[in-house]
Amino acid sequence: MTIAKYLRLSDADGDLNRGGKDESNSIVNQRNLLDSFIQQKEDFSNAAVLEFCDDGWSGKNFERPAVTEMLSQVKQGKIQCIIVKDLSRFGRDYLTVGNYISSVFPFLGVRFIAVNDGLDSARPGDVDSLDTSFKALLYDLYSRDLSRKVKSAKRLRAKRGDFVAPFAPYGYQKDPQNHSRLIIDPPAAETVRRIFRLIANGHSAVQIAKLLNSESIPTPMLYKRAAGCSRSRWPSVREDNFWTGHSVAKILRDERYLGMNIYLKRERDIVGSTHTVKVCQENRIKVAHAHKGIVTQDEFDRAQAALRDFKEHSPYTEKQPLARKVRCGECGHILTRSNGKEKYYYCQTHRMLDGTGCIEVHILEKELLAAILDSLRAQAAAAVDMGKLYEEQHKNQQNSKASQLQNQAALKEKEGQLNREAKDLYERFALGEISREEYLSEKETVSAQRAAIQKQIWEIDAALNKTSQQSENPALAVFQKYADVQELTPEILSDILQEVRVYTGGRLEIVWKYGDLAKSSKVF
Repeated sequence: MTIAKYLRLSDADGDLNRGGKDESNSIVNQRNLLDSFIQQKEDFSNAAVLEFCDDGWSGKNFERPAVTEMLSQVKQGKIQCIIVKDLSRFGRDYLTVGNYISSVFPFLGVRFIAVNDGLDSARPGDVDSLDTSFKALLYDLYSRDLSRKVKSAKRLRAKRGDFVAPFAPYGYQKDPQNHSRLIIDPPAAETVRRIFRLIANGHSAVQIAKLLNSESIPTPMLYKRAAGCSRSRWPSVREDNFWTGHSVAKILRDERYLGMNIYLKRERDIVGSTHTVKVCQENRIKVAHAHKGIVTQDEFDRAQAALRDFKEHSPYTEKQPLARKVRCGECGHILTRSNGKEKYYYCQTHRMLDGTGCIEVHILEKELLAAILDSLRAQAAAAVDMGKLYEEQHKNQQNSKASQLQNQAALKEKEGQLNREAKDLYERFALGEISREEYLSEKETVSAQRAAIQKQIWEIDAALNKTSQQSENPALAVFQKYADVQELTPEILSDILQEVRVYTGGRLEIVWKYGDLAKSSKVF
């Protein structure tokens, strides 16, 4: 058995970053509680234990990195039990939490334990109890109320000119004496000034990016990591993250370098969701002279004039079927989709970074979709074949289960008979019909027989429980419904496709969310 310990703390509740800590006290306390619980359970004595931790993530959001990885391993059958401190650690979305506990986990044969709530899905009635449902609803309502209060408080502070974002922009750092104020970070600020000078002197954003890369100037992300910040919410697929024309343009268009605080560029459209929507200019909170500027208004205006011909190009839009799912297999970056009549995907890394093998990474969209469709059909065919095997196994299990239940019923009848014999034996001893020695001797014989029968009953219970937990691979049902698919849609790709990696020479690697049933993820 493999157990998953899941730990979570949100920014609103946490004490992270107080005194420069990398991990909050609450996370440490949760870990200690779960470790102690596991050590005290005899049925967990030989279990492997994995830990998944989301420190600084809202419980309303189920796209947290650690919970996503944990649920992925659950779907692959790698985890058989999940343990949390309480329901709110797993999530504060009443509907989602309820669906996982009452439907998804039982279907996958996964045991769920919330220690402080006294919930154990292995106990009959725990999952469907009113108390469990009520607690989940309370956590949901509490989270919504807390979110509204936090958002309202941040708006008031932002209007005062306080800096309320979790991280300072590149070129600044939070004032150690007052984290609501920004002060200039000299080394990074000099890079910002240089970028503004270069654009004013006629360099393009791409040329500036290539120059910074050639001089090994750390990107904002790498600079932040070097300063000791390990809590990036936007991890790069590469450790050697590099400058791009877009990252340069982003700095050049950032009004915060004028000394302005800006709040609400984007906001979540639903409480707890990771999806954000752009906030129109008039609804943003802007406070001028909130901190010392790195560049002057004249330098900023000249940069905007130079950037007029630089188009901010998002490699994908939500309407495109492969939005943000196609990556370069050589460098790991998301491929750009061409805007021409015949659509194709290509990697731009070689334009900013010398010595990469990405120059030959490109593929026509129609060829890519055809390869994905062929692979999906292979997955669906494999799922159909495996489903037939599971069906046969299920029939055999049902026959075995019926036989075991018959044996168990006979054993329970025998147990009842022995209980009656023990009672009669005591009555005979109490009436003086047998001596104490005869009573103790016969009692020991009956007790031994009863213990042996109880052990057999327990073993049958354990076997039946194990059989009930060995459910069909959830990937089968997902792939089987696409057995007759003729065309890929954004909905289908969103449902099952994790990503596609394109390598030099046109080699593809297709990664499915539910694993590779057909063992054919690589297409040459």
